Amino acid sequence: MMEKGRLEAFSDGVFAIIITIMVLDLKIPSDGNWTAIMNDAWMSTFLAYLVSFIITASFWVSHHLIISNLKKVDSGLLWINVLTLLPMSLVPITTAWFGEFPNSVAPSVTYGLVYVLSVGALFNLSHIVSKHLANPVVQKRMRRVNRSRIGLIAIGLVGTGLAFIWPPVTGGMVLVVSGGWLFLRAVVHVRALEDL
Repeated sequence: MMEKGRLEAFSDGVFAIIITIMVLDLKIPSDGNWTAIMNDAWMSTFLAYLVSFIITASFWVSHHLIISNLKKVDSGLLWINVLTLLPMSLVPITTAWFGEFPNSVAPSVTYGLVYVLSVGALFNLSHIVSKHLANPVVQKRMRRVNRSRIGLIAIGLVGTGLAFIWPPVTGGMVLVVSGGWLFLRAVVHVRALEDL
């Protein structure tokens, strides 16, 4: 067993690198006029970055809340954590591809699948962490949150399926679902504080 600080530091580093790689994909506009950022190619890349930034923030907050319940970690949890971060590490490349070709099926479907796999990985991490906890109240809360993740996975799969018909739907679906998730998490947090 080891302290969870190393796991948190590693994970925070991965999330920071994900965001850094994404922002580096934004190219400097071609000239000093406002019209340079209003062209379709630059705006598409920027919107993909913005959506992915919100996704990554949502994943980071969820990951933090899951891990914050642990006191110590073992090697099994370290590996589960690494596997949780694996699909999330694909967010920058799928963001760049989707931002470059927002009306194409392959990048849109891939972007949606990476989102679904990432939420599924958080579901798995939360499920495993909850089994390591002694506090039944926290276990119950984590199970309730995980039930919400099942809904997110279902919505993600539907949105990804719709991308075969209309590819841009993927970005909107991911933005709405991630934004909604952050809002719901804020409501749950406020209610938990009221219970204290």
